[in-house]
Amino acid sequence: MKDLELRRVVITTVILAVFFGLGVGFVAYTQQKTADQIELNRQAVLLGQIMAVLGSETHDNNPAEDAFVLPDPQALNLGEPVITPPDDDVLPASLTVEERERAMEASQLGFRAREAGRVTAVAIPVVTHRGYSGDIRLLVGVDADAVITGVRVLEQNETPGLGDKIKADKTDWISDFTGRRLGAPPLEDWAVRKDGGVFDQFTGATISPRAVVEAVEDVLLYVREHRRQLFEQPVGDQGEEHDDG
Repeated sequence: MKDLELRRVVITTVILAVFFGLGVGFVAYTQQKTADQIELNRQAVLLGQIMAVLGSETHDNNPAEDAFVLPDPQALNLGEPVITPPDDDVLPASLTVEERERAMEASQLGFRAREAGRVTAVAIPVVTHRGYSGDIRLLVGVDADAVITGVRVLEQNETPGLGDKIKADKTDWISDFTGRRLGAPPLEDWAVRKDGGVFDQFTGATISPRAVVEAVEDVLLYVREHRRQLFEQPVGDQGEEHDDG
């Protein structure tokens, strides 16, 4: 009798262990599939934003795959560099998978549009800490003549119906930057009208547009400072991703 009861206990335990293992495996599989889908969605959104800020700029590459490490990311409020370029003049010709992931996580990657190997435009992320409800993260496209090709908001927590009008899906305010450059308007006019500048603010919301204007100006100043590194790359430097392993 005792042997029978023991056998039943053992069988029950084994069955429970099997079902538990299957359950854990299924949950892990589901979580991985969900994580993979989230990453694919994130990449799709990023590609859409990159193409949006590069506008109609001629290119024959996939800018999302032509990533490069931004020099001096602190100038763009992106934090301490997670990957240091080899020297002040030449950026890495390519990134390992690990490097790309680290730099992507820190938002310290820029993206190049090319035609026949020549860099025609770059998409550069920037963060401003001056938003009404915290940080605002932007992506700014700039061509080889240092003219803005487009601006998009990547992340923001501004007040719905007020500050969030900086987003392209809310109003066309953000499109006013396209075609502008340093000197057009003059530096002293890179401000909202309330501050004596040329850019509109919103009724009841000045802080959000002011923060964006200042951040976009920061990108143009950054491009002026790092122009050689951003645009004067060798024809063969395509920024292709590789795995050293």
